[in-house]
Amino acid sequence: MSGGTLLGGGADPVRELMAEHRELCERAVDPLEIAAGLEEAGLGTDAAARCRHVDLFALAEELYARVPRRPPPPGPVPRRPGGAGAALTVAGSAALPCAGVAAAMLLLARAAPGGDRPVAVALGLAAAVSAGSAEGAARWYRQVGRGHLGAAGTLAGFRARMRPVLPVALALHLAVLGVLSFAALAVLAVVAPRPGPGHGGGLLHLAAERAGPAQWAAQGVLGLLLVLPVLLARCGRSAAAAVGASAGAAAVLGLLALGRSAPEAWLLGGGGVAAALLVYAGAALGRAGSYR
Repeated sequence: MSGGTLLGGGADPVRELMAEHRELCERAVDPLEIAAGLEEAGLGTDAAARCRHVDLFALAEELYARVPRRPPPPGPVPRRPGGAGAALTVAGSAALPCAGVAAAMLLLARAAPGGDRPVAVALGLAAAVSAGSAEGAARWYRQVGRGHLGAAGTLAGFRARMRPVLPVALALHLAVLGVLSFAALAVLAVVAPRPGPGHGGGLLHLAAERAGPAQWAAQGVLGLLLVLPVLLARCGRSAAAAVGASAGAAAVLGLLALGRSAPEAWLLGGGGVAAALLVYAGAALGRAGSYR
């Protein structure tokens, strides 16, 4: 029975809602957890209004007050489904971006002109190493989300608290990727110096001039294609993470196969997918149910 049908015509719509979501109400540790569960079930302000409440959180507070908490079972506490299995699922979803990067890196190196090939490989290796940073940013993001879920008084307050967290998480990962990329180019400048007379300015200058603005922009897109699927996977959106990672790699490789240059393929193909993922993540990760 859907939420809309359930609330449409009962004498006590709150009682009917209690019956449908009794398990959620019994195990909830606070009203915000009930509100998050109702939101995940597709209920919103309209459903709250039919129950004579101004918002979903006020409705959740009544449900929390009316449904007694479920007592803990005797004996050892059973483990929730998840545990190692959930960790493996998340790890598998988080590994998809790395696999896509590895595949794209391979074709990128083959498609790049001879002079640009070492730079493409160096930047690709830096991106692969930054996968650990993407995982760290995703863990931090989820931890902050869980903290705000417990501290926020309403769903609107939770969303307001979370609004700046996603840009910070992305910026942290991109900063690490930038440092790793610059270090890779510095190593390249030492082990494979460009032919011709030496240039002044030292190692930093040599590293900076190995990649142009288009290559750095493409590296930023690559960084977003790494971190966004991992963020989504960590917050329970494994299917979206898998689709995003696969679509990013496929778009880049498809444009490379059509003869586009590597930076152009990343900026056009990867950039489009990264923008779509960013919009989706902004909407999906703002929901309290992603952190329960």
